[in-house]
Amino acid sequence: MKNKLISLFTLSFLLIIISCSQSTRLTDVYTDETFSGKEFKKVLVLGLTKDDWKQKVYENEFRSQLLTHNIEVLTAWQELPKGEQLNKETFEKYFKDKNVDAVLVAIEGGESTDKTLYTAGSEHVHVGFYGFYASTASFYHNSDYLAVEKVVHMRTNLYETNEARLIWSAKSQSYEPENTGDVIKAVSKDVVGELSIQGYIK
Repeated sequence: MKNKLISLFTLSFLLIIISCSQSTRLTDVYTDETFSGKEFKKVLVLGLTKDDWKQKVYENEFRSQLLTHNIEVLTAWQELPKGEQLNKETFEKYFKDKNVDAVLVAIEGGESTDKTLYTAGSEHVHVGFYGFYASTASFYHNSDYLAVEKVVHMRTNLYETNEARLIWSAKSQSYEPENTGDVIKAVSKDVVGELSIQGYIK
């Protein structure tokens, strides 16, 4: 009975750690150190997804985050005619006279599954390989436990429009999201926060 209670306690503790872990993180961050332009005032947001409704969700969430930094924001789903893709020609056609400083592109990246096996016995266990969990800790348990997490991937790129070059980029990984809205809310908040730290926006 005592062993069962210890096992249940350990399992509950592991689940608490996993549930409290950071749900979204940015990786592979690229910053163009040579860019010395001023703060952006007007940004066009473009979501690249397989589904039109997801594009709207992506663009609207980034718009909401950017608006909190007093940025004027345009969304591609509202500005581009249906069927038109954003390229050099369409940008000049639809946005040349709108004084757009930068284009923020949010790209859908698919899903993967992450598994961590906790083996029986008393040992020093690394909680996940990502590193943003509670580093390492000693756990005592009496049965093997396999933790499985769904991971949703995205990439976000920021281009300045004067020379049309990439000045900032990052991948993002969201763990166990409830839905697409949860993913893009977390990612847009982290990305816009990072852009503010870098000085691209206020």
